[in-house]
Amino acid sequence: MKNIIRSAKHLNFVRKQPCFISGQKSQACHIRLLTDGGTGLKPSDFYVLNFSYMYHKMQSDIGEARFYKKFNINPFILAKDLVVMSDCKKVNDRLILHLLDERAKTYGRIYQNI
Repeated sequence: MKNIIRSAKHLNFVRKQPCFISGQKSQACHIRLLTDGGTGLKPSDFYVLNFSYMYHKMQSDIGEARFYKKFNINPFILAKDLVVMSDCKKVNDRLILHLLDERAKTYGRIYQNI
């Protein structure tokens, strides 16, 4: 079984941040690409982004890869920025920061040129 990290504290922190795109009230939106989630299993809570309801829905409707390309977002860089700002020690951890860096590089190699 996967070791999924849950953190209500970090999710609440992300929800308090304005939407990355619009500046409106945001939701905590999980990244699904290249994460530890699966069918019916949400990824760890450090894989979250701050998007308004409208952009969260668009992310789901058009697919993550298209959505991130449309707005020129590497989701793992944004997720890392949120983790660094969070005072949640469960997610603001050296190993998680390293993992997010590695995922950002992998995402860039796979998806940025699609």
